[in-house]
Amino acid sequence: MLTPDQGEDRVATLPEIVERRIKSKAHHRAARKVTQPTVEAIEGEDSPNGPALWLLDALQFCEQQDAQVQTERARVFVTQKVQRQPLPRLSELLDLELFRPKRGKGFGTAGAGALAVRLYELARVFLAARLYLYDKDGHPPKQVVMHLCAELLAESLGICDNTMREWTAQLTAKGFVYARHHYTSMTGKDGQRMTAVDGTLYAVSLAPGHTARLRYRDYKRQYRDLDADKAAGRTAYNAILNAEKRFQEAQILECVQDDQFFIEGSSNPTGQMQAELLEQLKRWAVIPGNIDTQNPLKHDPAINDAAEAERLLNGVQDVVFLLPTLLEAHKSKRAALVGMMGAALARDLKDSHSRLYYCKVIWSAWQAEIEGRDGLQALAAELQRLEVDRREWKGLRRPAALLAARLRAA
Repeated sequence: MLTPDQGEDRVATLPEIVERRIKSKAHHRAARKVTQPTVEAIEGEDSPNGPALWLLDALQFCEQQDAQVQTERARVFVTQKVQRQPLPRLSELLDLELFRPKRGKGFGTAGAGALAVRLYELARVFLAARLYLYDKDGHPPKQVVMHLCAELLAESLGICDNTMREWTAQLTAKGFVYARHHYTSMTGKDGQRMTAVDGTLYAVSLAPGHTARLRYRDYKRQYRDLDADKAAGRTAYNAILNAEKRFQEAQILECVQDDQFFIEGSSNPTGQMQAELLEQLKRWAVIPGNIDTQNPLKHDPAINDAAEAERLLNGVQDVVFLLPTLLEAHKSKRAALVGMMGAALARDLKDSHSRLYYCKVIWSAWQAEIEGRDGLQALAAELQRLEVDRREWKGLRRPAALLAARLRAA
């Protein structure tokens, strides 16, 4: 028989039955997402309004762990990035001493090696704009194929077309270069479509022992739209014509005859023209046909040409106003601008035989300005002071000598 206690255990109340049914269905419920309690929702024992210290320590520890995990993931990502291998040096690809003329007119020059150096430099610019040519291990391609203008290339080196073809043949025999004309279609003067040469394809080897060559896909690809380029004036003919015009202006101004008076990257008008054409070639190497055929200083109405500058630069005061433009002038025209201002000073101060001296003074002031010193401002102050003395000092007979003495004292 059952005892009263056992009987009471077998009889379940209504709340107990409901609790049992709820527990029996608990495994059918979806698991709730556990959220981390916020600091504001928990009151601790250490402060009546603030969280407990043990909770703050726990939250800080979790944040440090998350930051450490993110740092490790970032470190793994960086280490998995492929490092691009550097290009081999030109001396590893070609022996430049073989191309130096041993006698004759070109004795002592680099010969065809100058063309190799120029093509290697353009290949580096070309590859820097096309990083996708590197393989998955970061190795550079064995060769690059560039669409260039042979006329621009020859002018930038200061050689004629015959010398250009001879040097190209010498480099081709060594397997470093392979060059062929590229043809496209354009609209002629009569409105009919015709075939024309839009440039030259240069395959340049970038791996020791590799022979440069062109493939069918290189010939098949279209590099330029000659009709659009002609309409916009973006032609190699215009680029060379503008460079030659600026070269003639520099010669006429004679502002670079002294060895101490030079422009960036060159010491004479010829070097200035070649440096300008090299910049055009670099633009062309990145995007075929992309050249700047405009005069860099044509945007300034006060600096059009020598005749216009001579008309506008009438005296010392005009030079003072124009001195700040040296900081904004294009490097290919800065020397000509200095020459114009020097000629204006010499003409206004009745000291025409010292024109080169004033050019040196202005150039030195510009160099001091770019080095962080008060060059142009100091020169402008001295010229302004001289202009005031010329107006108020009636007995001043030699203002040029007074300016030279003040410049020496400064």
